[in-house]
Amino acid sequence: MLGSRGKIDFRIITDQDKGFLFDVYASTREWEFQYTSWPKAERQLFLKSQYEAQDKTYKMRYLGAIYRIIQLDGVDIGRLILDRQDQQLLIIDFAILPQYQGRGIGSDILKSLINEAYGGKVPVRLHVNQNNTSAIQFYSRHGFKKTGVNGLHFAMEWKGDFSAREF
Repeated sequence: MLGSRGKIDFRIITDQDKGFLFDVYASTREWEFQYTSWPKAERQLFLKSQYEAQDKTYKMRYLGAIYRIIQLDGVDIGRLILDRQDQQLLIIDFAILPQYQGRGIGSDILKSLINEAYGGKVPVRLHVNQNNTSAIQFYSRHGFKKTGVNGLHFAMEWKGDFSAREF
């Protein structure tokens, strides 16, 4: 995918990517520690256990999911986990490192996923932490609506107009 910000690619995740994937995961949780006094070592241990639990849960729950590293001009900048199902396109995880956010990269990728879903006449669904206001705003700007609450997460959905059109 060639965006206005550079060449966006996706590559298969390998065992050598574990450290990078942990860094991406940790960057998505950084906002949670703004008001804590946890020492860095304790935070790292906590995040490591949370990352491993999440990874195990995803692999057990989403057997058909695809896992990809997002690259910009050959540099690893994030991860995308999708589950393409007959009735929906489920974004399980979509994260870009903070230093690459705000450049439209995430928007380019999300628009591509929305186009894919529109072509297949299926909604795009995801869950986002209720306290992650920047992610909620990001998805809302792209037409996602809150459809429910699941624990600490909002369920969100983009749904196109799939009704027949007259010409």
